[in-house]
Amino acid sequence: MTPPELAAPGAAGAALPIAAGPRELRTRELKGVALVFGAVIAWALTGFFTRAITTDLWTTMAIRSFAGMIVLIVMLVAAERGRAVTALLSIDRFGVGLAVAQFICAAATIASLYYTTVADNAVLYATAPFWTAALALVVLGERVKVRTMVAGVVSLVGITIIVNASLGQGRLFGDLLGVVMVVAFAVSIVMMRMRPTVAILPPSILNAGLNCLFALPFASLGSVSGRDLALLACFGFTNYGLAFVMFMAGSRLIPAAQAALIATLDLAIAPLIVWATHGEDPGLSGIVGGSIVFVAVVGHIVAGQVAARRG
Repeated sequence: MTPPELAAPGAAGAALPIAAGPRELRTRELKGVALVFGAVIAWALTGFFTRAITTDLWTTMAIRSFAGMIVLIVMLVAAERGRAVTALLSIDRFGVGLAVAQFICAAATIASLYYTTVADNAVLYATAPFWTAALALVVLGERVKVRTMVAGVVSLVGITIIVNASLGQGRLFGDLLGVVMVVAFAVSIVMMRMRPTVAILPPSILNAGLNCLFALPFASLGSVSGRDLALLACFGFTNYGLAFVMFMAGSRLIPAAQAALIATLDLAIAPLIVWATHGEDPGLSGIVGGSIVFVAVVGHIVAGQVAARRG
C-alpha cells in the first residue's frame, strides 16, 4: 500500500504534526534523511543506465520520462483507487508551480550539459546547499546551521577535486544554464518545506509528463530495441517512481539546506556504481574527492543526531 505521504490530496497531504517532542523530531529527521538518501541512490544509478542504454539522449529522456509517469500513475491509482482522476485533476497552482520548478531543473540540466562540461555542471550542482539555504532563509526564515554550511563547503571541495581535470573548460552560456538548474532545484526543495502537506504524486506526474513532451519532438522512437526499452523502463522507475517521490517526501521533513547537501552525494556515488558495473575507473581524484563528499555528508548527519540527543 502506498504510504499516505506519497498519495494525493485527501490521502497525500497527510499533515505533519505541528508540535512534536525531541524524540519525535529526531525520528522525523531520520525518516527524512533516509528518504532523501534513498533518492540519491536511485539518482546515482543514472550513470549505470546511460552506459548500458544505446539510445540517443532525447530518446532516452522521452521514454524514461514516459515510463516514470506510468509508474507514478499506478502509484496514484493504488493510493486513491476510484479517486485517482479526481486527485490528479485537483492539483492546485502550488502543485503546478512545484512541477514546473522540477521540470525547469531537469531541462536546464540537459541543456547545460550540451553547452558546458560535465565538470562545470557538477560543481554548479554542488553549490545547491548554499542556494537552498539562502532561499530558505528569505522565504521561510529557516536559519541554516553552521555545521551544514561547513559540510557544504567540504563537499564542494570534494566535488571540485573529482572534476578538477576538466573544470573551467565549459562555456558561459552552459554555465548560466547550470545556475538555472541549481536555482530551480533549490526552489523545489524550499517549496516542499513551505507546504509540507502538498500532495506529492500529482506534481511528480505532471513533471514527468512535461519532460516527456519536451524531449519527444527530438526522439527517434523507431530505433529502440527491446533490450533498451526494458532498461529505459527501469530507468524511469528509479528516476521518477523512486527518486522524485522519495526526495519530495523526505525534503519536507528536514531543513532545506540539509536535503540539498545530502543530494550532492549523487556526484560521489554515481562514479563508484559505474566503476563497479562497467569498469570505468574514476581515478585517484574521483576516489579522494568522493570520499571527502561522503565523510562531509555522513559526518553532518551524525553530528546532527548527536546534538539532538544532547538536547
